Amino acid sequence: MSSWPGYEGARPPGLTPKDHLDFYRKQLERAKVLKPVKVNAQSGSDIWTPDQSVEFYRGTFKIDEELGFAGKVTHETHRNRSLYHPYVAKYVLDRVPNLRITADISHWVVVGERLLDVSEEDIAVLESVIPHVHHIHARIGTTQSSQCPDPSNPIYNDEREFFEKLWVKIVQNAVKTRGDDFQVTFTPEYGPYPYHPHFGPRIYTEVADTEGVRLEKLFHAAL
Repeated sequence: MSSWPGYEGARPPGLTPKDHLDFYRKQLERAKVLKPVKVNAQSGSDIWTPDQSVEFYRGTFKIDEELGFAGKVTHETHRNRSLYHPYVAKYVLDRVPNLRITADISHWVVVGERLLDVSEEDIAVLESVIPHVHHIHARIGTTQSSQCPDPSNPIYNDEREFFEKLWVKIVQNAVKTRGDDFQVTFTPEYGPYPYHPHFGPRIYTEVADTEGVRLEKLFHAAL
């Protein structure tokens, strides 16, 4: 969503928050024709300082407002981007409190090489992020991979319990605190290779479809 046009070739050196904001504007201008109700943005850069990321995200609000996207853009917690790590994300969110995010916590689990429900510090960081979540990429990952090949396999019980508890907390927080604006959307984002192994027990589209049905029931039950 914010990077360089076409992702052609190596990343150009020296891209600043202003450069990313210029491209962010162009991408939203293109998206307007689709009249989206929500836009997920992979935004910012992991090579920036945290304060550069703060500068970038503060700049997105003016663009959102000018183009009619105010309150519609959620910025993803994704590797390679500004929100690639939970503690960096907390730093940004503390300084940009109105920022809405897409929670793809599978990336944070890989970056940290741990489930984030053991350390008191990790738990506190996740709790602080929950109020900012307006979209969920509901993918169960592991400490070594952002996508497990089959969430129904008992070998992933610990991961499944961690992610489901977190997602339910996100939904329940939204219902409790946002009034009429309580909606939280989700995508069972199970992608193809290299996210999904070539010889997995099920193809990734089947995993996504069955997880979508299962999680919809889970989230409705949490309301």
